[in-house]
Amino acid sequence: MNTLHSVLPARFIADRPAADQMQWAQDVLGWDVAAAPRRYFFQRPADKGSYVLPLRQSFIKDARLMPGTRIMLALLVGWAGTGRPLETTQPTLAKHLQRSVRQVFRYLKDAAREGYLGYAYTKNRLGMITGLKIYLSFPLMRPDLKRKPRPKPAEPARTHTADTNTLIKDSYLIDEKLGAGLEKLWNAIRAQTPPADQACADN
Repeated sequence: MNTLHSVLPARFIADRPAADQMQWAQDVLGWDVAAAPRRYFFQRPADKGSYVLPLRQSFIKDARLMPGTRIMLALLVGWAGTGRPLETTQPTLAKHLQRSVRQVFRYLKDAAREGYLGYAYTKNRLGMITGLKIYLSFPLMRPDLKRKPRPKPAEPARTHTADTNTLIKDSYLIDEKLGAGLEKLWNAIRAQTPPADQACADN
């Protein structure tokens, strides 16, 4: 039913609503839309830059879980961030996973049976159920990532000595020409000074 030329354009129309995709598949590809699975026409989720932290391969390979349960748990791990309990509702999970509320309930029971999470229903003052509070077992899903020690360099980094305040430092140097001129001036002043005044000046 699919060829290379018919599958490639489907990647570009996946962002359209389901009705548009079904119409395109029927008119362009000639599919029997009624016989195709519904998931073929789900609208692709928008990429908002969110991501899921690294997960243990042992969790991904756990065949005791339903595939949908693993996907739900991976989504919840991304929502949990630093490890806080999650407060959500079954309809919210069903919307994000594009599954029914009843199927999400099966996923929760499946994950709780294997010890990957625990959950409790939140209620208001009248005793009506308002949502879910989910506690994830992070040691079973998240790897214990440790920062690798940075190797020390063989020789410590060094920089050239900064040569600052050069004007102040250079002002203390003796200028030979200036010294000779000052000596001549001093001798001229002494030659014109009377002897009595010169004796007082020397004392």
